[in-house]
Order: sequence, then structure tokens, then C-alpha cells
Amino acid sequence: MQRSKLGLLAILCAACLGLAPDGASAQGQGSASAQTADDYPARPIRAVVPFPAGGINDIVAREMFKALGDSLKANIVIENKPGAGGTIGTVNAINSPADGYTILLGAASTMAVAPHLYRNAGYAAKDMIAVGGIASVPSVIIVSAESPYKKFADLVAADKAKPGTLDYGSAGFGTSHHMQAELLNIRAGTHFRHIPYKGGAPATVDLIGGQIALLVDPLPTTLGNVKAGRVRPLAITTDVRSATLPDVPTLKELGVDYNASTWFGLFVAKGTPAPVVAKLSKALSTALADSTLQHDFRSRGIDPLPMAQAAFTDYVQAENKTWADVIRDAHIDMQ
Repeated sequence: MQRSKLGLLAILCAACLGLAPDGASAQGQGSASAQTADDYPARPIRAVVPFPAGGINDIVAREMFKALGDSLKANIVIENKPGAGGTIGTVNAINSPADGYTILLGAASTMAVAPHLYRNAGYAAKDMIAVGGIASVPSVIIVSAESPYKKFADLVAADKAKPGTLDYGSAGFGTSHHMQAELLNIRAGTHFRHIPYKGGAPATVDLIGGQIALLVDPLPTTLGNVKAGRVRPLAITTDVRSATLPDVPTLKELGVDYNASTWFGLFVAKGTPAPVVAKLSKALSTALADSTLQHDFRSRGIDPLPMAQAAFTDYVQAENKTWADVIRDAHIDMQ
């Protein structure tokens, strides 16, 4: 009994002195390790891709997360969670534990458009931490190869002569085709009419067949038709020309204040420890610097977007303002 009292007294004294038994000490060290990210990642990482398999979003994800896994020396398991314009998978990532073991492929459509377009999106961009940029995909303003419009100025002149008579197609409401074309209307002062389709492929078929006048199409999906001579590219939407189509001018070169792309970035849930975010950001930069990844991206018409965390955070905020303004000014109303 006396020894028991002495043992209890020793523990109390240790607590008063800021010490702890071995078990408590180990627990504290484990917490510190998690905060400093010394042992991160200690298990496989789940990468949520809120789009179907096979599209350009999925291609970017699989290329990027393989390189990121190599950089982190970790196994990254991709989960495609499509639906509701990418919001289902995004909400899933937001509601996952904020420990760095769930990462999200965010895109312009999900992180800068959907929160303003869908009243029931269920999240805002501020609910996620922007870790860094991944890739940027220019769009191309295209017409049918049989179209009478040889230059972008021809399209504008036809619209000015009869406003609202030229139709543009899109892969659906809220897609990059739709939003970038509406931004074009605002910046170029045109009145192209929106015809939504159930996907980019049927819109392209009708463009080639002459049922619609133009399409604002992501470069990777339109490249094959350009090379085959089925469509004519008139302008690039980014502020620099694409190395894949070097002879196609930018809208800025043609006098339109315009710079838009379909971009992708890495995000984690709000509350993820800063050291973990920093480690992810550094690993992402290393992965994007890989020459094989850069070559694979560019061969598909995808530009690497090596943007560090602070710069990418500002970029996402600016993109949110841009597309919120477009949705308001173009009177786009989605439930």
C-alpha cells in the first residue's frame, strides 16, 4: 500500500513538472509528427476526381497523380465520383477528414463556376485549401471547314449585321463551352445564341454538319478534328498562342480583352494541417517539373500550370469573381 501511494505521488509530481508517463509522451509525439508532416504520407492517399473516367479531366488526373505519387513516394488511389456537374465528388472531398489523405482534382467548373451557378451546390471555394496549380487547357473558337467564316472578324461582322442569328453549341449548361462563349459575348459585344447539347461530341457533329455556327471547344478534344480538316480554328482563348496550334491567333491579338481556360488544381479540405499542405505543394511542384509529364501534357494540348500555393489561391479567388460576374451579366439561372 505504501509503495502504491509513493507511485501515485510520483505520477502527480511528474504531471506538475510538465512530465508525463511513457504512453502520454508517445501520444504527444504522434500528434506533433502529424502536425509537422514528418511521417506524411504514412498510408495510401485517396484522390477524388469528380468527373467520369475517360475525359480530359480524368486524363489530367491520372497523369498528375501518378507523378505526384512518385514525388511523395506514396500510393495514390484515384476514385472517380462524377455527377451533378462535378459537385457530388467535390462535396465528398470537402466532407472527408482534413488530414491530407483525401485530395481533390479541382477544376474551373467545380471550384469557380458551380458555387455561383447551382443554388444547391452545397459548398464554396473557401471550403477547400488550394494547394497548387496543375494544368491549363486553352479553348479554340472553331467553325465547320465548310463555313463561310474564314476569320474571327467574319463571325463578328455577321453577328453585327443580324444580332442573335448565329448559334453556338455547348456540352451543356455550365460547361466550359457555355461559360467561355458567354464571356466571349460580353467581351466581344456579340450576341451568339446558346444551343446546349448532351455532351461535346453531338455539338461537334452539328457544327461539322452546319447546324450551328461556332463552338468554343477545349483544345485537346478539338485537335483531332482540326488536324483532319473537319473544322477551322479561328482563335485561341488564352492570352498566349498554343504550341500545338501556333498559327492560330489569340483573341487578344484580334483586339478582344479575353483570357480564359479550363484549368485544374490540387485541393484539400479546409483544416488540413499547414505542414501537410506545404509538403503536398512542394511535391506537386516537383512532379510538374518532370519532363516526361510536361511532354505528355503538351502533346495533348494541355499546358502545365506550375503555380505555388499563395499564387494559386489568389488565382482561384480571381476566377471565382470572373465567372460569378459572367453568370450575373449573362443572366444564367440554374436551379
